Amino acid sequence: MDATIVIPTFDRRPTVLRTLDALAAGTGGVPAWEAIVVDDGSRDGTAEAVEAWARTHGLPVRCLVQRNAGPAAARNRGAREAKGRVLAFLDDDIHVRPGFLARHLDVLERHPGCWVIGRVVHPEALRATPFGRWRDDQWERFHRTHAGGLGETEGMTAAHLAAPRAELLRLGGFDEAFPLASCEDAELAMRARAHGVRILYDPENVAVHDDWAISLPRYCERQRTYSIADVLLWRKYGARSPRATLVRANGPVQAGDSLGARARKAAKAALATAPGRGLLGATSRAVETILPDSAVCRRLYALAIGVSIFRGVREGFRRFPDAAGAGA
Repeated sequence: MDATIVIPTFDRRPTVLRTLDALAAGTGGVPAWEAIVVDDGSRDGTAEAVEAWARTHGLPVRCLVQRNAGPAAARNRGAREAKGRVLAFLDDDIHVRPGFLARHLDVLERHPGCWVIGRVVHPEALRATPFGRWRDDQWERFHRTHAGGLGETEGMTAAHLAAPRAELLRLGGFDEAFPLASCEDAELAMRARAHGVRILYDPENVAVHDDWAISLPRYCERQRTYSIADVLLWRKYGARSPRATLVRANGPVQAGDSLGARARKAAKAALATAPGRGLLGATSRAVETILPDSAVCRRLYALAIGVSIFRGVREGFRRFPDAAGAGA
């Protein structure tokens, strides 16, 4: 079989069904493929809905059900049970476009020893709000720094990733110690590169992110949860972690911190309290109304997100207290 598409999901039945609708049109040109949805312990009838979708559409989509163990474990389950020589990982809110799978297979065929990530964009509707425009502009920085077409990248996301199955399994797959949807793909990329894998970014293979974090409060909550796992990645790799600087800047005060670093941490700690977050949110809304798209408004967005990251990192230190490897 040419390829297996693996989609982990948890309690997002309508979202994953929209992803499957897009997938139905995205596999043209590939004669032998399958898709595996891994239901990571959902309680909303996801498995039954996916199976009904597969029967209705007559497509090779199956659903595996497991106890909730996180997206890393769900992806590994799909990879182990896949029949395809290539694995294409998609998040459950990624809408691929026609030909996406054929393009992934072509790029991997022409570039042995490589994995490939596709471009992920936001719906145009996101830009209808000041915050949405700012967020989209920030997101597109990655694409703008990779001008010139297909090329190697330091980044990697499992939201839209294709890799040879045998190679991924040989590396042990995703590290299941990461319980949340964050850093498990960055950690895999570090191991893959250490074994000689080159990771390519393909700006022509575009998918749309059916995102839920479209407002400042919801985006802040996402960044808080993402930052929890940053600490675990730092625990494992120390200074080699791509987010080591962020973790140190938001972690507990250390003996070597400068007065400026201590002051910044104290200010974030004050803003991270419930009253502080309330004040920051109210100020952001007021400025957004009066001065949308202004530099002041965008600085407030960045500050609110920075406070959320601070909260996540501090939670990460509580959740992952073992300092082994932190100085590596």
